[in-house]
Amino acid sequence: MNSKHYTTVGGKRRKHLHLDVPQAFIPELAWFKVMLYVATQSSEDLFRMASVCPLFNRLANTPQVWNTISMEKYQDNPNWYCASTQVRHFVEQCRACENLEAIFREAFDAFFRQGNVDALSGMRVAATAGHMEAAYLVGLLGMSGIGQSKEDALQFLCSLNQCNNIDMKGTRDALRRRLRLEDIS
Repeated sequence: MNSKHYTTVGGKRRKHLHLDVPQAFIPELAWFKVMLYVATQSSEDLFRMASVCPLFNRLANTPQVWNTISMEKYQDNPNWYCASTQVRHFVEQCRACENLEAIFREAFDAFFRQGNVDALSGMRVAATAGHMEAAYLVGLLGMSGIGQSKEDALQFLCSLNQCNNIDMKGTRDALRRRLRLEDIS
């Protein structure tokens, strides 16, 4: 069950214990919940954790984990990382698993860069599922008469006010940053 591995640190060989079966002590469901939490915090930490053992690798590659994985460290504009196949694959996998941030980014890009008003449907999907920037933007665009009725837009904006943990200033600032980045590219 346990195996010994050696690491060379500063020219000295050190022995450490490696558990081949971490799930022997903790139920798989608990590990899965840990994976979901880690996925929301840092994709890099999730990938490190997935490399620990076969169980973690399997859990890290479930659609539920990819649906919640943090895309924070990756650029908003897909054209900025086209050269990196690993990052492109990461973003495509997030989109395939219906990650809200991936859906929102794709719709945001199509709406603002390509002028595709139909992309608002993707923003509505993300907004309805709880993506705050999407809900805020759908509400504002709707109040301007773009893509929906003003009543629907007002409902989106009111739903934001009813959330206890919404950071309205943070949401506005994040949208401003995204819009500034769109102006640059």
